[in-house]
Amino acid sequence: MVAVPTIVVAKPKVAVAPLDGDSDGKIADIVVNAADDHAKVVRPEKVSKAMETLSVTTFNGKGLKKLRTNLEVDLVIYGTIEKTGGGKHRLALTIAGKGKKKETVTITYKSTKTLKKDLSTQLRQKVSTLLGGDEDPDDDDAPPKKEKEPPPPPDRRHDDDDRSKKHADDDRPKKHDDDDRAKKHDDDHPKRRVADDDTSTRKRHGDEDDEDTHHHRRKHKEGRNPLTQAALWLDIGAEVARRTLTWKGGGTTMPPRVGTAAAAGRVNGEVYPAGFDKVDGAGALGLYGEFGYTLGLSIKVPGTSSSAPIKDGHYAIGARYRVAFGSSSIAFGASYWRRYYIADRSALMAGQTLDMPDVDYTAITPNILARFAATPTIAGFASLDVPLIFSSGDIQSATSYGRGKVIAFDVRAGLQFTLAAHYAVAVAAEFDQIGISFEAGQNSKAMTRGVSGATDRTIALTATLGIDY
Repeated sequence: MVAVPTIVVAKPKVAVAPLDGDSDGKIADIVVNAADDHAKVVRPEKVSKAMETLSVTTFNGKGLKKLRTNLEVDLVIYGTIEKTGGGKHRLALTIAGKGKKKETVTITYKSTKTLKKDLSTQLRQKVSTLLGGDEDPDDDDAPPKKEKEPPPPPDRRHDDDDRSKKHADDDRPKKHDDDDRAKKHDDDHPKRRVADDDTSTRKRHGDEDDEDTHHHRRKHKEGRNPLTQAALWLDIGAEVARRTLTWKGGGTTMPPRVGTAAAAGRVNGEVYPAGFDKVDGAGALGLYGEFGYTLGLSIKVPGTSSSAPIKDGHYAIGARYRVAFGSSSIAFGASYWRRYYIADRSALMAGQTLDMPDVDYTAITPNILARFAATPTIAGFASLDVPLIFSSGDIQSATSYGRGKVIAFDVRAGLQFTLAAHYAVAVAAEFDQIGISFEAGQNSKAMTRGVSGATDRTIALTATLGIDY
């Protein structure tokens, strides 16, 4: 029997960064799977976390070096996805090694079915090219080259002994040939133990390498997107809002239209208590709240020089369940919700009347919030609230316009931009509408003034500064 020695060649290690234009992370998964054929892969989620920790926002020389060192990888793959028309897309990747070593891969595709195969072939060639040859002398993290030491001078003193030993070996009986073959067979085993030692070393390191190669099957806390999957979010800022109350009906004594605009302060918060360790399971349960209040708002009483101060505000507090997918998330929840617009008439003079009903809406509000990562530093969000109103305040009292059916909804959408690690700004637009269809009961103002319905509408623009963890 002849034992054939084996040499174990360790796979290179590469990091795949989130791709610009890959909102759902599907193309990044294809890049990961293609690179996985030839290397051990660190997924985009972990790279994104490292970029946040290291404050890396661009893939320049210093940023790439920080990532390679932090993630302990040989290469970093990053790139963009663009639409080219006709239903086609272009994937442009850059594979960066040490120093200025870089290779590019560009593939135009219409379907992702063949993308992985084509990409795997090209990545194999580029990875081989980058890892071959000498270190780049421009790379300051490349090890210094050692000068060759001259060979030692030959020792002539033992030449006669060596020749005598050679003659003695030639005269030995051939019966030692079997021993030599046995020794050769034994010498093969240490070489095979190279593979065993390498395997045992990797086993002693736990699942670290296995996570890099196969972690696309699992979800890791360090791979979360800081904008769309944060465990804690708190932002403070301002909003500019316009509120109008309009009427429907055919009576000649219909009340006047109401309209005011003012700036207000706003606070939003969201926390997932167990979400600092993981985004699923108990980490998906969270609490949230919002508060807005207008300062210095008043309304002029028609036909007079007097004004009545207005208390105008809104708030909500509730719970959510968040589902994370890729670098995005969707949260479902419900809250206690209140919005009010109440005039202070105590300072009005005798005979002065403000012909405007106060409103004080309270509701239980189911809602949904979606957050989508556009890039590692930009995310979009949109929310829908459907208040199930059980009280409207004075406008629906027996001495005012009376009972009626109420339908309400609130829509909000905007963008978040990362400023630095744990800091971001958010800009958003909000549209809130509450519609009331009055029953026009006996002796109600809806009947006496010919009012069939009212629409209470608020449009707002907000800008806030937030922290996330």
